[in-house]
Amino acid sequence: MNVFQYFAANSEQIQALTLQHALFVFYCVFAGSVISIVIGLVVSTGEPNPRRFSFDWWATGVREGALLVTAAVLTVPSLALFVLFLPITGLGETTAIIVLTVYTLYTVLRNTVAGLTSVDRAILESARGLGYGRLRRLLTIQLPLAWPVILNGIRVTTLISISIAVVASIVQGPGLGKLLLTGITRIGAANAFPQVLIGTFMCLVVAAVFEIIFAIVQRLTIPRGIRV
Repeated sequence: MNVFQYFAANSEQIQALTLQHALFVFYCVFAGSVISIVIGLVVSTGEPNPRRFSFDWWATGVREGALLVTAAVLTVPSLALFVLFLPITGLGETTAIIVLTVYTLYTVLRNTVAGLTSVDRAILESARGLGYGRLRRLLTIQLPLAWPVILNGIRVTTLISISIAVVASIVQGPGLGKLLLTGITRIGAANAFPQVLIGTFMCLVVAAVFEIIFAIVQRLTIPRGIRV
């Protein structure tokens, strides 16, 4: 059975696994992005403030510590991290979701911090002169100006997560990893190559769909003058 015949005979299963994969990645990236953006907002000092030195010092320490920890986690091979969580959460979707969410944190957090801290101080000073409080400046000025950088971080971590999500199949996670793992473990047997090829191709399809979605979101949420 060649690739096209295999696809035709198993189209419903392939479509179901592809949808699972896309939703799996979406949920994990969404959760990781919310966590990262919230951390970035909480520890963003906005501008130096001598009267709040202790808070600024604490915020800087937490920010750098969070970046260091999430960066260190990102260097751990995905296969190893999935296995390390097994004694804690066991086989199944829970382990897959936790590990993939953890992998999404660093890129979004780094871009959130970079975007928020790169806002021109003159703009923040002008807003303060107009009576804007610290929180109002953060939410109405810094966050909108940082959004293009943050969105780019979410886009990058989404594309990375599509491939990492494949590894989740070793802990019985959802998605195309099931098809790929089955094909890889049966290399040389009937239909093994079509399974690997179709699984890889559908991952590319998922990535293409997310790219289109991000392009639309970018056009809808970012003014032309500040797009990156």
